[in-house]
Amino acid sequence: MTASSDDLHPTSGARFVLTRAGEAYEVLVCLPEGHELRSTLAWDERGHATLDPPLPHQGAHDETLKLARVLKRTPKERLSRWRPV
Repeated sequence: MTASSDDLHPTSGARFVLTRAGEAYEVLVCLPEGHELRSTLAWDERGHATLDPPLPHQGAHDETLKLARVLKRTPKERLSRWRPV
């Protein structure tokens, strides 16, 4: 059974999907009512996580940076999490 795009959109909170793209990660944040935010997560020369462009939803931005710590410690090809925002 394949997940539909409807499965990604929560009724509350957000679904975070980070997919490796070389040294960076493509970020997809699925919010209620079908809203999606996209960005690229990378690390600067000091090892700090950065989002380009910054996510316009502050809660989603902050949660993505928290997930970046997980990926820096344990790199994965794909990370998917639900978080309240």
